[in-house]
Amino acid sequence: MPRIAAILTLLLAAIPLTAQQASNQQFGEKVDVNLVLVDAIVTDATGQQILGLDKDDFIVTENGEPQKIEAVDYFTNRHLLNAREGSVPFKAERVREGRYFVFFFDKPDQGQMFDRLRLAREAALKFVDEEMQPGDQVAVVSHDMRLKIFSDFTNDRQRLHKALDDVMYFGVGLKKPAAAEPQSIFGAINAKAMISKTGTVYEGLNVLADALRPIKARKNLILFSPGIHEPGEDYREGILLDRSRYYDPMIHALNAANVTVYSMNLHENAPELPLYHQTLQLIASDTNGEYFRHNVSFASRVKHIEQVNNGYYLISYYTQRPKGTKGYQKVNVALKNPEFKVKAREGYAYGE
Repeated sequence: MPRIAAILTLLLAAIPLTAQQASNQQFGEKVDVNLVLVDAIVTDATGQQILGLDKDDFIVTENGEPQKIEAVDYFTNRHLLNAREGSVPFKAERVREGRYFVFFFDKPDQGQMFDRLRLAREAALKFVDEEMQPGDQVAVVSHDMRLKIFSDFTNDRQRLHKALDDVMYFGVGLKKPAAAEPQSIFGAINAKAMISKTGTVYEGLNVLADALRPIKARKNLILFSPGIHEPGEDYREGILLDRSRYYDPMIHALNAANVTVYSMNLHENAPELPLYHQTLQLIASDTNGEYFRHNVSFASRVKHIEQVNNGYYLISYYTQRPKGTKGYQKVNVALKNPEFKVKAREGYAYGE
């Protein structure tokens, strides 16, 4: 992880000047050169993950235009390297450890949902004790009145146990330390925004995503929630009629940070009214994740998420934009081999 981050930083520092100078000379227009990172999971027809692919195996397009792929790296928990797919020849230096998981507890009505939150906590504890690998990094956060962090990324089981105990109650969470690790939530989070500008879940996820963006890897956010309906969203007969003004900025921030959301409804028997499901399903869909609608327990769901993320590819390429512009760019990731299946996020925000 540190090696690829350092290389990407050097490349990003070196290329913009050359590209901008060439643009100025030829067209008189200044441009920003952006490094784009897109994560993708590749499987065969039976769902087995495929190892050994490189940049010549992928096709990335924006608005139908092929993009020149700079590099493709594979991140894994190392379990797959001993599976039958491991017999495929590939360059060992492109295989990297490092998976990131964030357990996010949405608690709008903590008292009413306490028993279900307890089951969600037990599923997270089971993951920490039985599924977490040495290269994994896990964080624990919540939202009630605002975003709160109970553990930054760590592989320390004792710290995570304490965080998962504390998250069950109406605490204030951790304060940003004076010296935070660069590859961490606190290393990049806007502490003032966390306290004063995260009144809605959307804003909380937005601020969190901005803090996760410097970490050059896929981040898996497991969202436990009874359903999200924020002030400003109108509904009729149990159906949301519009979205909050905070929704699209949140989705753009999550995708820009390579965060995939796996949302789980906290209700054991969630009402069939769309209001309880629409937003959770939409957030998962818009970030290349999954929505789990009915959950007697949560442990099997968390295990499924861990298995899906046994390994993934991180594709990197550069794009040019007119200087000072902002927007959202859709991306299509495909494979030259039609027998393989790829699941990748569908876009990213730029100029933010």
